Amino acid sequence: MGGTVKIYSKEDETMSNYQKLLDYYKECFALVDCLHFNSEVSGNVYKRYLPSCNGKVISITHCGIKDNRRHKNFKDKVLHIGFIGNSTPYKGLPLLISTLESLGELDSWDLAIWGGGVGKHPSLPVFYKGKFDPSTITDVYDSMDVLVVPSIWKETFSLVTLEALSYGVPVIVSDNVGAQDIVKEYNPRFVYHSGDELKCLLMEILEDRNLLQDFNQKVLDMPWKHGMEEHAKEMIDKIYKNQNV
Repeated sequence: MGGTVKIYSKEDETMSNYQKLLDYYKECFALVDCLHFNSEVSGNVYKRYLPSCNGKVISITHCGIKDNRRHKNFKDKVLHIGFIGNSTPYKGLPLLISTLESLGELDSWDLAIWGGGVGKHPSLPVFYKGKFDPSTITDVYDSMDVLVVPSIWKETFSLVTLEALSYGVPVIVSDNVGAQDIVKEYNPRFVYHSGDELKCLLMEILEDRNLLQDFNQKVLDMPWKHGMEEHAKEMIDKIYKNQNV
């Protein structure tokens, strides 16, 4: 007598392996008293699969980020936009370029791209600057009016966002970027949720540079709390001294 024959595909085997891996991670994390999430974005990803996990959101930093904040002048007719990173699609560079192209007004903005090759876009004021030497980092940030971090995949933090802020540079980020937690402190409107929102924000900035001036002023006015010493103190106070953990 013949019984039921089950045929397993390669996809079934892959899903089974993923489930085993997920179960293994759940067992591991069940042994952890407290997780350090470097952003709400990363915390939400963990809680999606581990809803019972206990954790604290504390932004990260590194020893190379210093308080270099300075007053910036946004009176140039051309809006100087910066992008730092590689051209991998998930970093969102194609979206940024297409959004800028849709604005028209090619004489009112330019885009400097740091981190890839060297050259110029054939029809747009987009300049590929290549990698910069760390000794020139001050010049790089002084040359831009606003940095855009347009990641289209989840990015748990974004140290380049924090680095730009440390030089007083306003930053626009997508809602996939973990460092939005910090950007929101200066202006929540600089966190966009769609390509249309990015376009509208850039159009507003082109018409009114006071949006950037106000952002820069808030960066200057608010206490700088992103040095290593401040970060270590926050870790100790929120995690290691927390008696409920």
